[in-house]
Amino acid sequence: MNRLPRISLLLALVLVAVPLTAQDTGSAAGHWRGVVKVSAAAPNAVDIEFDVDLEDSETGWTGDISIPAQGLSNYALADVMVDGDAVSFRMPDVPGDPVFQGSRFEDKITGEFTQGGQIFAFSMTRGADMAEQARDALEGIDPIIEKALEDFGVPGLSIAVVADDQLVFAKGYGQRDVENGLPATENTLFAIGSTSKAFTAFVLALLVDEGQLAWDDPVIEHMPDFRLQDDYATQHLTVKDLLIHSSGLPRHDLAWYGANATREEIFARLAHLEPTAEFRETWQYQNIMFMTAGLLAERVTGKTWEQLVQERIFNPLEMSRANFSVENSKADDDHALPYRLAEGEATLVPFRNIDAVGPAGSINSSVAEMTQWMRLHLGGGEINGQRLIEESTMQAMHTPAMVVGGYPGGRNVFGMGYGMGWMVEAQRGHFVVQHGGGIDGFISWVALLPKDNFGVVVYTNADGLNPVPTAVGRTVIDRILGLDDAGYLDQALAAVNPDDEDEGEEEDGEESEDEDAGRVPDTMPSHGLGAYTGEFGNAGYSDVSVTLQEDVLHVDYNGLGGALSHWHFDTFVVDDDDATLDGTKFQFRMDSLGAITEVLVAIEPTLSARVFTRLPEDRLADPVFLERFTGTYALDPQEIVVELRGTTLFGTVTGQPTFELVPVSGTSFSIKEAAGFTVEFLMEDDGTVPTARFHQPNGVFDAHRQAEDSEQ
Repeated sequence: MNRLPRISLLLALVLVAVPLTAQDTGSAAGHWRGVVKVSAAAPNAVDIEFDVDLEDSETGWTGDISIPAQGLSNYALADVMVDGDAVSFRMPDVPGDPVFQGSRFEDKITGEFTQGGQIFAFSMTRGADMAEQARDALEGIDPIIEKALEDFGVPGLSIAVVADDQLVFAKGYGQRDVENGLPATENTLFAIGSTSKAFTAFVLALLVDEGQLAWDDPVIEHMPDFRLQDDYATQHLTVKDLLIHSSGLPRHDLAWYGANATREEIFARLAHLEPTAEFRETWQYQNIMFMTAGLLAERVTGKTWEQLVQERIFNPLEMSRANFSVENSKADDDHALPYRLAEGEATLVPFRNIDAVGPAGSINSSVAEMTQWMRLHLGGGEINGQRLIEESTMQAMHTPAMVVGGYPGGRNVFGMGYGMGWMVEAQRGHFVVQHGGGIDGFISWVALLPKDNFGVVVYTNADGLNPVPTAVGRTVIDRILGLDDAGYLDQALAAVNPDDEDEGEEEDGEESEDEDAGRVPDTMPSHGLGAYTGEFGNAGYSDVSVTLQEDVLHVDYNGLGGALSHWHFDTFVVDDDDATLDGTKFQFRMDSLGAITEVLVAIEPTLSARVFTRLPEDRLADPVFLERFTGTYALDPQEIVVELRGTTLFGTVTGQPTFELVPVSGTSFSIKEAAGFTVEFLMEDDGTVPTARFHQPNGVFDAHRQAEDSEQ
């Protein structure tokens, strides 16, 4: 049965009619695209675009109508009449009895549309349907894509196009595995990076439809342990804010990238990450917020994010090979290997496991399967007659919620803002909902044109300077729209490869930056290199580990570090071209006693250096080791009693309150209740502890263990 359409003229969305190639001008049969001019009679209303297919058969004229903005597809018309130049038809079982009556002149039909006593002008232009138009436009695309792969050095690419709810093109180019000469196909699995975000937004949208959440619910209502540094943001950040990058936090990607941490552990780090803007002041891309969105869905439903996406999206869309981890992709017979581009050459790199922040970008899929995802969105939340989500909810995700900012870089694409998991923009006057994705060795792009009823997805297996997915995708969009080539690929190639004159200047040493800028020459470290080694921690990030290997300091941060070279004074710099942190400076600081206690690292590029504090050795939490420090120490005329409670030492001075000893390093402890006061237990080679040395602002004092407590 035909579904009863929900027609509302005053709420319909405007769509610009696009003239198409003429078919049979001698008959009214064929595909027509038109618009009802609602705005001409009601200034606050918007026009309605529609498609009509008319057919002349032995039994008479028949036809159907589609209204993309209202989710209506191939609705059967009644009383279709063609008499000379006169054309009329109506939409049965629709309130107000909508009727079209017009006259045809060659490839155009104009007339009046009536519904519920209201009369509006309409016009229709003959042309091929979008699916046919897309197929025609993609003839001859092969050499363009093949040249792009060669020009940029990208190993492999897969692309698919859907139009009018049909798969019209899907193909692979180049190689998914260069070393073994294996081709990329439309079924090859790629890591899709941040294009995963739309799946997370969709899951939350389903929960909104079902009443389990509301977009304006404060997150803290559903996650009582949600904390940001900004107390106001903590209390007021909403479910929608998680998806539109409005938290005030910059990326802080090194709080999760490469980290051996769980989703919950990364979530806890949010409380310690500094914002760079006021809450909702500006758009700042933020992956951990999308991870939090996935975690929110887990908390509300009791199911993992992976289970929710699998059950609510992958299964109904029959995306049987899509998965949530590169570890799963590697087990598939047709998966792409990751490569990195440098100077036009592709080098194989390791897969990057980002399962912990999966809701922000860990999905892997093929373009063939992603066509189902595009069909669902272009269908307004309905696919194959099954509605998965309300159309209004789908449109909310495609609606700009935050201004992204930035002056347009060209004439062809104008940003409109960021929706929920989608960028929203205009490309040469056409409404585009798109998102890119990138993770080690892969860059992807998916674009939807809801008003034109088609979409494009492009996957590649190369990161670095790789604009190919977007440039190829935009080229395909313009071809399908019948627009002249805007030169996206040529412009991208010019941006990636500076001209010979500029290259010559670099070779002659005329660099834009002085590599030694800010460096003080002829300085030495204040300590021997061994003093800089140890573990340093910051609650917002993973630990920094500094080791000494063959008289060279090495730093490890989530496996991203490398060798440290002396820069000046107590500052060292990562000197390793292959390291992610190459060029990052590590500034060590000492306490008043001369001990190295902190290291400052610019771990987030938009903020000043973060402080990582030396962590105590594991043995300072071992009760067996700590027991040797307990006892009574004499500091005439006072006594200090040191006792162990669990794994924590406490001290009591005669006539004063008990104080807690906080491990620092070696056998030194700070006094929690007194800044600048430390206690160092002097331990002999045999493990005995005869003295507790107190370092205070007014001097250094030795307290000696009383004889009766000296045996350990």
